[in-house]
Amino acid sequence: MADENDVVFDNADENLDDSVVSEEHQADTVKKLRERLKTSESKAKEYLDSWQRAQADFVNMRKRDEESKAEFLKFAKSDIVGELIPVLDGFNQAMAHGVEGIEPLYKLLMKTLTQHGLEEINPLHETFDPRNHEAIGVVPTDTPEEDNQILDVAQKGYILSGKTLRPAKVRIGEYKIGRN
Repeated sequence: MADENDVVFDNADENLDDSVVSEEHQADTVKKLRERLKTSESKAKEYLDSWQRAQADFVNMRKRDEESKAEFLKFAKSDIVGELIPVLDGFNQAMAHGVEGIEPLYKLLMKTLTQHGLEEINPLHETFDPRNHEAIGVVPTDTPEEDNQILDVAQKGYILSGKTLRPAKVRIGEYKIGRN
């Protein structure tokens, strides 16, 4: 009977060996699958991050494009508005000479241009600013407070959307000590 037990024991060893080998094989397979899963998760995270960056870049590009378009449109008007400034000057001269009936047309033109960003510079009694004013002369004054003040506006200036299209032409007060 010892022979039978040995055979049975040998079969058990073989079965045991097969199951151990099978378990080791399964453990290796699980280990390899875990490594592949980890690699796949890493790549998926990398792809997601890359996609999110691309999406953010696209949104930022769209914003920059919209800002560029708005900036372009804002200053594209400057050519046509610049060509209309002499018309405004003509209206101002006609009204200064008492021509009647043109004030409503002038106001309508100014209202339309103002809606498109035009501002009139009429700096009487303001401090001279070379960014918005062009000095064409000086006016002697006996008052110290009028020194470097705009005392006469020869021609109005205009600003379009914060950019000076034409500076106002002005005469500046000049105070000299000891003048009598």
